[in-house]
Amino acid sequence: MNESQLDLKILAAARRLTDLQRQLLQCLKDKGPGLLLELAVRVLKFPEDVYEPLRELQANGLVETQSVSGGQFGSELYTLTGAGAGVLRLVNDPMFQREAQAAASPTPSLEPRRQEAELLNKLGDLAKEKGDLDGAMNFYKQALDITRELSAGGGLP
Repeated sequence: MNESQLDLKILAAARRLTDLQRQLLQCLKDKGPGLLLELAVRVLKFPEDVYEPLRELQANGLVETQSVSGGQFGSELYTLTGAGAGVLRLVNDPMFQREAQAAASPTPSLEPRRQEAELLNKLGDLAKEKGDLDGAMNFYKQALDITRELSAGGGLP
């Protein structure tokens, strides 16, 4: 695998990371290798909450395990791989964070429609509070129509 292919693989892995997986990689970098229970404590989660994210990191080659014997808190020691360190560097890069944030935010053309739907919902709530159930239903229906329009066009996550 040449360097550009490796860079693309690291970029793809960085984009797929969940927040919990990023936290796990960061704690492996900062505190070093750890057992499942230790890693769960480091990220303030239960072991069953971090088990699958760790397995996904391992499947992607970002984390590796070593078997240890006699451990009462698990038998696998998780360590950060070179690829995992590369992904973590990329994820922590401010330029990457800005790009990821821009990709996650709705497109500007959809934002006014989303705000309109939210406003219609609020107007529906006000009408309902005043006892105008027909008016509330009308506002809610308009908001629902806009929400359906946005989700059909891919405007909602």
